[in-house]
Amino acid sequence: MKRIPFLIASSGLFLATGVFSWGAVPAIQTAAPAVAAPNFQSSVKPLVEGHCLDCHDETTHKAGLRLDNLPADFRTEKSAATWTHVFDKLIAGEMPPKKEKRPPQPLLTGAEQFLYLQLRAASLDHQVKQGRVAVRRLNATEFENTVRDLVGTPVALKDMLPEDNTTAGFDNVSAGLDLSATHFLRYQEAATKAVLSAIPVSPPIPFSEQHSGREISEKGSNFKQTLTKSCKLDGDALVIYSTLPRYGLCATPSVPTAGRYKITMSAGAVGAEGKPIPVGYMTVESSGRESPVLKEVHEIPAGPPKVIEFEIDLARRQQFVVNLLTTWDIRRFKKPIEEYTGPGLRVDWLKIEGPLDAFPPASYNQLFAGVPLKAHSVVKAEMAHTRLPNVDNRRADSWYADPLEPDSEHPKEDAERLIRSFLPRAFRRPVSADVQKHYADKVHAKLDDKASFLDAMLYGYKLILSSPDFLFLTDDPLSGATAQGDLTTPRLDDYQLAERLSYFLWSTMPDDELLAVARTGQLHQPTVLYAQVERMLNSPRAHAFTKNFAGQWLDLRKIDFTIPDPVLYSDFDQLLLWSMPRETESFFEEVLRKNLSLLSFVDSNWAMLNERLALLYGVPGVQGNDFRKVTLPPGSHRGGVMTQASILKVTADGTRTSPVLRGKWVLDRILGQPPTPPPPDIPAIEPDIRGATTIREQLDKHRHTPACATCHTHIDPPGFALENFDPIGNWRTSYRVTERTKAGVVELPRNTGRQAYYGPAVEQGGQTAEGKPFKDIDDYKKILLENKDQLARSLTQKLLIYATGADIQFADREVVEQIITRIRPRNYGFRDLVHEIVVSRIFLDK
Repeated sequence: MKRIPFLIASSGLFLATGVFSWGAVPAIQTAAPAVAAPNFQSSVKPLVEGHCLDCHDETTHKAGLRLDNLPADFRTEKSAATWTHVFDKLIAGEMPPKKEKRPPQPLLTGAEQFLYLQLRAASLDHQVKQGRVAVRRLNATEFENTVRDLVGTPVALKDMLPEDNTTAGFDNVSAGLDLSATHFLRYQEAATKAVLSAIPVSPPIPFSEQHSGREISEKGSNFKQTLTKSCKLDGDALVIYSTLPRYGLCATPSVPTAGRYKITMSAGAVGAEGKPIPVGYMTVESSGRESPVLKEVHEIPAGPPKVIEFEIDLARRQQFVVNLLTTWDIRRFKKPIEEYTGPGLRVDWLKIEGPLDAFPPASYNQLFAGVPLKAHSVVKAEMAHTRLPNVDNRRADSWYADPLEPDSEHPKEDAERLIRSFLPRAFRRPVSADVQKHYADKVHAKLDDKASFLDAMLYGYKLILSSPDFLFLTDDPLSGATAQGDLTTPRLDDYQLAERLSYFLWSTMPDDELLAVARTGQLHQPTVLYAQVERMLNSPRAHAFTKNFAGQWLDLRKIDFTIPDPVLYSDFDQLLLWSMPRETESFFEEVLRKNLSLLSFVDSNWAMLNERLALLYGVPGVQGNDFRKVTLPPGSHRGGVMTQASILKVTADGTRTSPVLRGKWVLDRILGQPPTPPPPDIPAIEPDIRGATTIREQLDKHRHTPACATCHTHIDPPGFALENFDPIGNWRTSYRVTERTKAGVVELPRNTGRQAYYGPAVEQGGQTAEGKPFKDIDDYKKILLENKDQLARSLTQKLLIYATGADIQFADREVVEQIITRIRPRNYGFRDLVHEIVVSRIFLDK
């Protein structure tokens, strides 16, 4: 590869934790005086021998790094990774250490230039010949979503599959997606479940029941424990003043068959305040052994009861439940319940009817269109040529012992037709006649072995849904390789591009329109690609981008991992937990939808709030459960994602906050500068909640340990900037403790019989590793915003990793800088960033 001589001013090189900023480097000089080409012996070896071997030779090898025997090999993965580490440390000024004698600047600059050119050339050559990612399979989320789209039922499959590893922050990165015999077994089990979910168990069995509030209480014998305590009867109406426990619920009867049902109820909010109240629409198994599962949150208007209608999906033997999600507790009221004037829910009557699904359902037609349904016993008798049983269509529960199944009069013809139709959808591209024949022959062979039509088709569908063509994305660089095993071209074809685009923005297979555009061969055209990205971002399916990218980037998936201490944080409730991740998701989608600056994720003068979160944040004037954009009042200390309750919860343990945990989170997720993991012999810090020693005093001891000092200089500042926020998102000036103090009792909205006390004052403020002082999170956010490019660089890298399923490689660094250069004049618009990702070389190549 011909090298282009160039000069780079040493002051122009910039690195942020391993990210070489090409955008900060002066332009390449295409003309230069004729000089001897630099080489390792003249450019790097003098620096290593003169300034590195004292710490990194055979005897010392600090941090496990030896440079005395490191080969000048930039193409072998292991040695290239080590030289990349050396390069990054040189650029960051961390090698040699600041306390050591500094090497002459020309020597340092020459080594940096040589290493950069060699590492970039080796990385780019590998990408051109082999692609950035060797092979990439669907992760569990993508598998479930894709099968759901193919089959047409909301079947849950993810929990059946082995858990995916997280690599570089995401669970869709190829390097972490292993494959084993267990995977294939589970894929076949999941495929069986999915296919069977598309087949109706029985003909339509109409179900309709209506009960008054009184009848609901009479049918639940355990209401005796809640009536007159948390609920009461008013004529035939049931009035609920607190969340009902699972042993006495305001619920419909359980349904005999799975399907979509219509719920109608006459209900209204009561109470002296005359305000609407939030309620949860839930489902629960009729066995009563499991707690209700919250599906949706809605508001019930105040005033006379109104008729409310909606639809909900229920499994067999599930019940619909309506329950309060309260921030209050009637146990604080010591008088008879008849005198209570607080907020509550009045239910006059509750009705359920359905199932509403067409018969046969659309899901059946996606897999078995044109094939009649018969009871299993009938199919079995016909195959055995015995007397046909008499099937009663009104038999309800007995259908589950003798369910319907597809049975073709022309099995081979129907099997071939259905398999040939299914394959292009499953493989997400045209399928050759030979491949179609291969799978059709497999099904035919089963039929020849006297298998039933269902068993033969189930076998065929399982083969397809566990095949490499389904499980792996087709950006596999081994496809279309030369005799030497290199790519004929690194560029994705249109079908591969459609697939990558769809799994990036929708976490599922391309839809018909996207595949149709790919079929024309025009998807790579910039205007066509832009239009498709806009269409996809505007689709409801794009919520998967929020759930799966933002859910991992910001750790929203961990929202349920901890339960706040009920003594210290009795102001935590189910409605707040439900609201927390939805605020962050709504914020993310608002920034994306309006093309707002990605800097909004660090700070903004607005938030997406409902009444419950506004109460927590002290923002007045927000009523109702719907999220809306709210301008924050001066001094609110909110804005951006770091101060949102969801983030504050996932970066705490439920009882205490840790500046270390929060500091690491900010460095990694916001700044893109994750700290080095601590040595294995360093104990974790356990805050003293009794107040004998402060967290800052304990961290000071850590910082005096040489192995810890460097990292804590960077970790602690953002952690202390967030220390004013407790584990559920309250702003605080004092810690809460469980032991009595002179400062007194913390006033909480719930009287649980247990009390929390004001403890020591919160330790806030500090100074950054660069020596910039701050007093609170407001000051710290201003410091972060001084380096806008690094904030953009961090998010750009994370989007590229998630979008392509591969970690950032050395040759990718200049692409990252090119993207930042293009979005900088547009105030770092987030939607613009997504578009730039999609047209980048990294996204368009294998």
